[in-house]
Amino acid sequence: MIADRPGRTDSPEYFPPLIPISLPPGGGSADEGGTVELSSSLRADLLDLDAWAEILTTYGRTMKIAVALTDVDGHVLGKCHNAQPLWTLVHNAARNWTGCPFCISTGLPCTAVAQALRTSRVAMAHDRAGLTHLAVPLLLGKQHLGAIIAGQVFTRYPDPLQLQRVAKGSGISAQQLWNVARKQCPVSISSLQASADLLLVLGQAFLRQRYSAILEGKLAQANGHFRSLVDGLRDHALFTVDATGKVTSWSFGADRMFGHAVAGIVDQNFSCMFTREDVHNHVPEKQLSEALRVGRVEDEGWRIRQNGERFWANVNIAALSTDSSPVCGFAIIAQDMTERRKIVIVLEEARQERARIQEKLLSHVSHELRTPLTAVYLFTTNVLDGLLGDLTPEQHEHLTLALDNVKQLQSMVNDLLETTRVETDKLALEPQHVNLVKLIAEVLITCRANATAKHINLRSDVAPDFPFVWADPARLRQILINLIDNGIKFTRERGNISVQSRHIEEDNDFVRISVSDTGCGISPENCAIVFERLAQVKGTTRASRSGLGLGLYISRDLVSRQGGRIWVESQLGHGSTFYLTLPVFSLAKLYARIFTAPNLEAGFVTLIAVDLGSVEGAVWLDTIPEIRRILERCIHPGQDVLLPSLNDAEQVGTFFIVACTDANGFSIIARRIRTALQDFSASKVKPAISSMTVLLAAGQSREGQIGEVTTQIELLVQTHLVGKTKLK
Repeated sequence: MIADRPGRTDSPEYFPPLIPISLPPGGGSADEGGTVELSSSLRADLLDLDAWAEILTTYGRTMKIAVALTDVDGHVLGKCHNAQPLWTLVHNAARNWTGCPFCISTGLPCTAVAQALRTSRVAMAHDRAGLTHLAVPLLLGKQHLGAIIAGQVFTRYPDPLQLQRVAKGSGISAQQLWNVARKQCPVSISSLQASADLLLVLGQAFLRQRYSAILEGKLAQANGHFRSLVDGLRDHALFTVDATGKVTSWSFGADRMFGHAVAGIVDQNFSCMFTREDVHNHVPEKQLSEALRVGRVEDEGWRIRQNGERFWANVNIAALSTDSSPVCGFAIIAQDMTERRKIVIVLEEARQERARIQEKLLSHVSHELRTPLTAVYLFTTNVLDGLLGDLTPEQHEHLTLALDNVKQLQSMVNDLLETTRVETDKLALEPQHVNLVKLIAEVLITCRANATAKHINLRSDVAPDFPFVWADPARLRQILINLIDNGIKFTRERGNISVQSRHIEEDNDFVRISVSDTGCGISPENCAIVFERLAQVKGTTRASRSGLGLGLYISRDLVSRQGGRIWVESQLGHGSTFYLTLPVFSLAKLYARIFTAPNLEAGFVTLIAVDLGSVEGAVWLDTIPEIRRILERCIHPGQDVLLPSLNDAEQVGTFFIVACTDANGFSIIARRIRTALQDFSASKVKPAISSMTVLLAAGQSREGQIGEVTTQIELLVQTHLVGKTKLK
């Protein structure tokens, strides 16, 4: 297992502000050192929450990060603006949160605010969960007023192990924490640095505005500083328009980007920057209407310079309001993304071409390598089995070694083909109602020969009444065999490998499966890469250098596609434990897809039973998957559902369909099934189709109706199966 590193909050990082921090001259008393003497009431006015709310809200929405105001001790004043999902989830779960208000992990106290005020520079801090935030000092001369903290974002893709530690400390399901974290897109360090520079200047400029307004007569100078900030942004165009779309202010950055001089563009409608097609489709008006409705709108598309040249721009439009008017206009920030878009297009074309070539290459590998390998395997086994005469012990040993290498080559070829399907999104999955106890027992039988060869004790610990899971049985078997074979490979003789299944107490919708070994273990640096493509664990053993390093990469993709996650905990020299989670099968959830309010309005649900028998009196097992596909094509996905096999019902040739219809609808479905099965050439089957309609009790809630129908359907299924004969 990977030992948790000691709890800590990473030391803040610092970088200098974009422009020097200085105070507006004059106003207030100052000592010889230039320190402004501020009274307690003046400090309170400078950090007035109502005054700061607009700039913090606009900044948080525009930069897509959380932002809040703090005092000199790092305590948040007022609320957090634009709070991020992961932070909100953890802080809502915490009863009495202590420590840094923007960290979600405990440990050493975060000193970002204190360090920012001490150094007069922006401080960047990372907590143990991987979330990053900035502390921007608010200073007047040498007086420390407080800080602005911003962030709650990832600078790289979240790490499941880090989030698991947070989950343990917060009482939140690790699965729930992971589901929220993986949807939160990372922000690059360079973007955060640019955001910090902007926030530093915005904060200081606004503070100067407040100071000048309080001291009467300094508002114009503070506005000049803010104007310098706007005009200094060379890669962005900043301008404002009124409620009708007429330009009211224009920055130098906008002049450089669009080519319009201030005198020529002010009072002109900003629709002149759009293409003819967009103007014809009323896109400018629609964007302002959307910004008015939700507060801010973001768009990427073509824009037009004054000379008619088209360029690709990212545009943010934020509604502006005052106390006297709910909407007085809009602030617009535009960035030229033309070069970046060209790069994205080229990269996507290259990716598609690479995928096409890779798929074609590995398709050839499938035919050119697998066929001769199969022949070599067959001939070698024939010789080893003595079909061509007796072998000497030395010959038998050499041929056994050759056969092992053939098996390894076959495994590599199969992994290459699976990897291609993963990367081209062609990996087929067919989730079913899976008996985990039975499947794990079958996997152990498959792996026991390899374990016995090394005298390794292979055992399982699964409760007999363990719930069924919703997964692809073939793919789940592939995952478990890969994890167990890896454990056998890296475990010394007479070691132990254990497969366990447990309920997840904090999340009843998932179960957790673990595969533990007493092998050599994995170092922390290798734990971070074992699930990457072509990853090779650094080691000195021969086992560590065998294979292509694709098995765990494929397993991670298979688990993720089935709604779960996979991770490893290991300690060098003390073995490893691989964990994976899978969703629990639930008939109620399956029914919830079709038991919508409109479907239940009629007041009845019909259970359809399709009993099949061949001309010889039985349905062969190998036809069952194809029959299921035929039946799925005969029903309406939004109103009907084909039930998974219940109590081995399909083994006796019976399939069940739950349909939100009455007897007339059943007749249509039955006729469709008979026609489809008559065209089924793989087996001559004779369908016997029957139904039973369940009436819904009036006046019940939707949840109550679903529960009642579920119970009645289960009873009808069991009743129908009484007396059926299993396949021979």
